[in-house]
Amino acid sequence: MGTNLPNTVSELNSWAALHAVQWKLNPTAIGLTAAQASAFEKDADDLASRLAEAETARQASKDATLQLQAQITRLRANAGAFINTIKSFAEATNNPAVYSLAGISPDAPRGTVPPPVAPESFTASVNSNGSITVKFKVSQPAGVTNVNYLVFRRVNSANTFQLVGTADKKSFTDLTLPLGVDRVEYIIQPKRGSISGPQSSVYALQFGSQSGPGASGSFSIINATSTPAEPNVKLAA
Repeated sequence: MGTNLPNTVSELNSWAALHAVQWKLNPTAIGLTAAQASAFEKDADDLASRLAEAETARQASKDATLQLQAQITRLRANAGAFINTIKSFAEATNNPAVYSLAGISPDAPRGTVPPPVAPESFTASVNSNGSITVKFKVSQPAGVTNVNYLVFRRVNSANTFQLVGTADKKSFTDLTLPLGVDRVEYIIQPKRGSISGPQSSVYALQFGSQSGPGASGSFSIINATSTPAEPNVKLAA
């Protein structure tokens, strides 16, 4: 039976209509009774009717859904325009009672954008020209954009961190590191317009020449640490 009956409903409908006629011509010759052939013919007719009804219902559902979406779009557009009109009227008349009369909420007061946050997760590498590239990670709060990062440097444990550059991305290449430096420390402070964020931790690099099996003896970073800045650390522009 599995090889005779089609799998799809449309094919089954066509198959049933054809075989209902064929079986009714001489049912006893194929082992059926006239009553069985008539009953199958009715089943085939009913299937055709139900299939047509289902197709009509599916098309009606599609049409209704399209009409519903169109009405939703129309209502939203009109409601939005009317709300803007009501808000404008409330502002023009300086009458807050308009909002409660209309059952709508006034615009929320514009929030204060928070200050930018400090970078973290530092890494560094020595470039072929002897400069140092410091990279960091930072994720600023929503609304905080156009942040610059002020890079302060202290060489060989000097008393003051000096401003050596500004980065607008999450990396800074120090091209002015003096020769013969054993240790350098960086503090990076974010700034947006006139608003400064907190200072980063102190990112310290210790330099030396690698030695031992496979080492080239070249100038390199032999240790890197990140620690909180000491209280009242001096930053000079």
